[in-house]
Amino acid sequence: MKNFFLVLSILLTVTTLPSCIHNYEPVISSISADPNPVSPGGIVSLICKASDDDDSSILKSESLSYAWFSSVGEVVSEESNNTAMWTAPLELGKYSISCSVTDESDGLDIATIEILVE
Repeated sequence: MKNFFLVLSILLTVTTLPSCIHNYEPVISSISADPNPVSPGGIVSLICKASDDDDSSILKSESLSYAWFSSVGEVVSEESNNTAMWTAPLELGKYSISCSVTDESDGLDIATIEILVE
């Protein structure tokens, strides 16, 4: 009978443990660009606001990493930071800048902002 309770205790621990450690994906709430619109060759400050609503105390202290992408112009960001600087191209038009946010458990969110060069 003692072994039965030991096995039952282990089964309860194993079946409840995964539900205690659940990784929620990070969520980007906004990307802001200042100025927008921008002059050709101008510099735009970008800020990505994101959160990670992990309920488990084990994952609560996860850090978020940010990566910035643009197919046109140059994006500069230091150390996976939530801020970046984008240098606009000399050609007029509408351009997209994307930010991806990941947590330490490979959760991911991606958002894009359009910037008008005029």
